[in-house]
Amino acid sequence: MPVMAYSPLGGDNNLLVGDRTLAQIAAMHDCSAAAVALAWVIRSGNVIAIPESGSPAHVKENAVALSIALTPRDLQTLDAAFPGPFGAT
Repeated sequence: MPVMAYSPLGGDNNLLVGDRTLAQIAAMHDCSAAAVALAWVIRSGNVIAIPESGSPAHVKENAVALSIALTPRDLQTLDAAFPGPFGAT
C-alpha cells in the first residue's frame, strides 16, 4: 500500500527546502533543494508526494525530481540527515 506524503517539503514554513544538506546535494545535481527532497521521498515508488505548486515554474521545478538519479552516497547522506521515526529510513 503506498503512503501519501502530504506537504513533503515542510508546508507553509518551508522548513526543509532551506536545509544545508539538501542544498549541497542539489548543487551537485544542478537542481533545487526541493527537487532533491522530492526525489528522495519518492525514490522507492511506494510514496506519493503532493508538493504545493503556486505557479507553472514551481510545477516544473518540482517535476525535476522525477529525473534526478540520487547516488548511494546521496541517499546515505539524506538518510543520516533525516532519519525516520526511531532511526527508520
